[in-house]
Amino acid sequence: MIEDLWLVLPLRAVVFQSLLLLISIAIESVVLQRILNISRKTATEYSAILNLLSTFICWLCFFLIQSIPLKTLQIQLIRYVFYARFISPNLFSDFQNGFYFLLARICIILIALIIELIGLDFLLNFIAAQELEIKHLISSKEPEATENKKSRFQKYRESQLNKIKFKATFWANFSSNIFISALILIVT
Repeated sequence: MIEDLWLVLPLRAVVFQSLLLLISIAIESVVLQRILNISRKTATEYSAILNLLSTFICWLCFFLIQSIPLKTLQIQLIRYVFYARFISPNLFSDFQNGFYFLLARICIILIALIIELIGLDFLLNFIAAQELEIKHLISSKEPEATENKKSRFQKYRESQLNKIKFKATFWANFSSNIFISALILIVT
């Protein structure tokens, strides 16, 4: 029973995914640190949380797509995940495989970008909310009174913060995915 399990376990895919996660965390933490002006430790923590979250959700999407009863789609996805190649039985197979690879990587990059944007927004709002709560405990003002009276400058500052969050997440995700895509192309 256990010997059969080792034949089915995709150890190569698990090890490769772990390697790609480590590379992506390292690259994205540097970009987040520089753009958001946060410490290395905080940037690494944010990057690790965001990458693990996006990897988890992408694997969930993979298993949801696998449940679709189209046999050719299932075979193509499994072949892409395990071998980073698609099956194409015609003369233009290299071109077609390259096109499908590019299309799949763009979809993965967009899904990861959306997940990481939402995750970074949640992380920054959660931590900022805790700091705001601590400041209000120290001061005698009530939090509701100060939050209702937002000036135009505060609203402008919030919009600028959203732009910086998007810029940081976009460039971190873009740089790590470009490097990972090149690495995948080199390995295959």
